[in-house]
Amino acid sequence: MIVLDGASLRPDGVAAVARGAEQVALDPDARARNETAREAIAALLARGEPLYGASTGVGALRDRAITPRDRERYQWNLLRSHAVTAGPPLPEEQVRAAMVVRANQLGAGGGGVATPMLDGLITALNSGYTPFARECGAIGTGDLGTLSEIALALLGEGSVRKGGRQVDAPGVCGPVTLGLRDGLSFISSNATTIGQATLVWHDARILLEAWLATAALSFEAVGADTVVLADPVQAGHGSPDQAAVARRMRELLHGYEPRPDLERPVQDPYPFRVMAQVDAVPHGALHALLQILVRELNSRCENALIEQGRAWPNGNFHGAELAGALDTLRAALAQSASLIATRVGVMLEPGFSGLPQFLAAEPGVQSGAMMIEYVAHAAASEVRSLATPVATQSVTASMGVESHGSLSGTSAKRAAEQLRAMRILVACELLLAVRALRLAGRAPSGAGTAALFKRAGAVLSPDLADRPLSGDLELARSLLAEFPPAPPALPAH
Repeated sequence: MIVLDGASLRPDGVAAVARGAEQVALDPDARARNETAREAIAALLARGEPLYGASTGVGALRDRAITPRDRERYQWNLLRSHAVTAGPPLPEEQVRAAMVVRANQLGAGGGGVATPMLDGLITALNSGYTPFARECGAIGTGDLGTLSEIALALLGEGSVRKGGRQVDAPGVCGPVTLGLRDGLSFISSNATTIGQATLVWHDARILLEAWLATAALSFEAVGADTVVLADPVQAGHGSPDQAAVARRMRELLHGYEPRPDLERPVQDPYPFRVMAQVDAVPHGALHALLQILVRELNSRCENALIEQGRAWPNGNFHGAELAGALDTLRAALAQSASLIATRVGVMLEPGFSGLPQFLAAEPGVQSGAMMIEYVAHAAASEVRSLATPVATQSVTASMGVESHGSLSGTSAKRAAEQLRAMRILVACELLLAVRALRLAGRAPSGAGTAALFKRAGAVLSPDLADRPLSGDLELARSLLAEFPPAPPALPAH
């Protein structure tokens, strides 16, 4: 059970609700904060004070007055007019992530939405009703389209999905009168983007642990020197992220010693020598993203913010900081992707590995794993192509009133696409590392590498003859998707 108190929601909790159908409950204090904010809105309007989105229109229509007589009609119209998204359906897990994020934010007390709407979010999450929305429509100044579609579905309009099937919206809020500022209070948030970014962080953290374990297996497969992971090396640079990556690699390789019989240059090539330095970049980016997500998950992002009995105009809904952190993560993934692809190539070279060309049993008559390198470079190219920062773009909307859009949702989407390509890339390296060890007739001796070799060996065929390897790659990719979460120490800065 995840208790939403508006203050302590964390990414793992969002993932558990979005993907694992974990039940949620609203903390009584969170409910009280929302009701206090709603009472403050009622008092403001009763005194005749102007309130954006309640007594006025929104965006370029903020100079248009909304009379008390039209207030309920206006709140419905606001939701209906803003419920515009396009493209492929938004995955159910992303919609559920948005719902749990928004429920928790409302519990922080800055919105003052109608209580049945807040309760409707909880009911829908616990009963498995997921409002239908599409992917495209947000510019990083509030996920207005998606959140409007979620609100309407909870109120009985539109459609929802349950058990993978699309059904009519059941109206889980029950009878509700929209008034005050209920429509805008519900949609004034980047909850959809924050939810997707949270799932990206969760997946990237697990994948980072998987690719470090795979890299460690590659160290053993080709007899790479672990001196580059030693404490004095890390102290010489002073990077805490580099030190964390090197420490994790030493844990995975504990018990492994490079073979003294190999005739090798005095230093290993870059894919092994600089991996701690390069993989420190995504490690640090994930740490920075985590700090921002923890704030965003528990933020009071409504415009205007209801606090101390008054309305505070603000831009807390803007996703600039989140977009910057996601951009940094995507650039970091591109760095590591290039290094992993290069390591794949090095592992196929007999001059370094001491093994036959392309890890073929009979090079010449057999091509072995030659084509794995092609797939690896194709996947790395995909990762790099998705790394362009959204900060290089600009957006002006609503007759110039909204003159800057963070496009944080676009950055989150590109990061999720990068992770899909990264899994293919790491699967290529895992397949080669296992194949190299089998070809050499060795089992790894490291604590973590032995465990990974055992798991991978149970699903990857030992047949080294020339045959299509697509199925093996898919098995390796599936194994990575089910990788155990990273140890608690790894994401720490």
